[in-house]
Amino acid sequence: MKKMVEIFLWVALLVALVSGKPTVTTRAEAVRFRPGGILVKFEEGAPAAVVHAVLSRQELSIEREIHHLGIKSLAVPPGRELAIVEALRRDPSIKYAELDYLASVAIVPSDPHWGNQWAPAKIGAPAAWEITTGSSEIIIAVLDTGVKLDHPDLAAKIWTNPGEIPANGLDDDLNGKVDDVHGWHFYHRCSGSVCLPFEDNDLRDDSGHGTHVAGIAAAETDNELGIAGISWGAQLMPVKVLDEYGDGWYSDVVAGIVYATDNGADIINLSLGGKESSRALQDAVDYSHAEGVLLIAATGNSGGAVLYPAACDHVLAVGATDVNDLRPGFSNHGPGIDVAAPGVSIYSTWPWLDGYWRKSGTSMAAPHVAGLAALIWSVRPDLTNDEVAQAISQTAIDLGTAGWDEFHGWGRIDAHRALLSVFRFKLYVPCLSPLY
Repeated sequence: MKKMVEIFLWVALLVALVSGKPTVTTRAEAVRFRPGGILVKFEEGAPAAVVHAVLSRQELSIEREIHHLGIKSLAVPPGRELAIVEALRRDPSIKYAELDYLASVAIVPSDPHWGNQWAPAKIGAPAAWEITTGSSEIIIAVLDTGVKLDHPDLAAKIWTNPGEIPANGLDDDLNGKVDDVHGWHFYHRCSGSVCLPFEDNDLRDDSGHGTHVAGIAAAETDNELGIAGISWGAQLMPVKVLDEYGDGWYSDVVAGIVYATDNGADIINLSLGGKESSRALQDAVDYSHAEGVLLIAATGNSGGAVLYPAACDHVLAVGATDVNDLRPGFSNHGPGIDVAAPGVSIYSTWPWLDGYWRKSGTSMAAPHVAGLAALIWSVRPDLTNDEVAQAISQTAIDLGTAGWDEFHGWGRIDAHRALLSVFRFKLYVPCLSPLY
């Protein structure tokens, strides 16, 4: 479905069009970005006439505007993305201009010999469930490849927009989205060398990744069917920002974060990542964090540095551990990691086959933390997002080097310890603070 050009820009900016994903090679490291589009933010208060002049001078047009952030997705001639970004950065009316980088799911091949659902017991979930099984007041947004809405273990957990009347073709809640009954879909449609932004309410999971992630966080539990989610009670808000290949552009992720925040999400799970830092991505995170949302993201699966948005400020970055509390070699690590969670051979919901499947990756680790955050907020709704993050980090089981380390952060999460720290004794505040 997705056919694009691969753009290699060397020091001399030689452009060659080939079949595949768009790629720019710098410092001997591949960086993928969307052909025919860039992200721009004008200085606050820039007059409309100045904006129009800048766009006209470069022959640019606006594809999408991301509300609250002042970010514009601009259409540019394919092959001139980097040159136009460089030119705009020199314009005093521009706050920043950047490429629209690629974000991808964070999974690796699963090991079919692991037993079903070893992870909940490992993180103390059964003992935590003696305190609470979660509340339907808490909403976890899953920014991913979509969710199978009618999965038997998920159907009763899917968020419904209270302001929207299903299938009437109207934007009942006036949020700019027609019939966004259960969530929204941000994507780009590519033809030749151009990828244009679109959006609709099609939340179907054509990859399986999002459905798997959703089940880990909050599959229906104690229903004599399938698996147990970490938070039995939380609602799931699907926001589809990745395609059937598990890929999506930063602009889609940014728009998805804003959508989830504006529509009441308490927690945003981001089991995806890209190598490049982005001010637009950080702007979206900052906006969501300021609105009280807790953002949780996978560190990535290349064994290298923590990906973005996990490496952004105000994001709880999650690496993976196995059944023996060892870090698998694929789990990304470094200064940005906060905690670790089970991420090897995780059994969860799946759109096909018999409805369940095993997968491994930091993508699977992150929703364990999202589910735990939902449990904490169900008993202590007065806590801030930072306090919930601190409770998770500072009650984690220390692994590796004593204290925080670059492979496990503060350690592997423990749901029972985390709930005890906030439920019985208010918030546990040690002498050390997490890198968060």
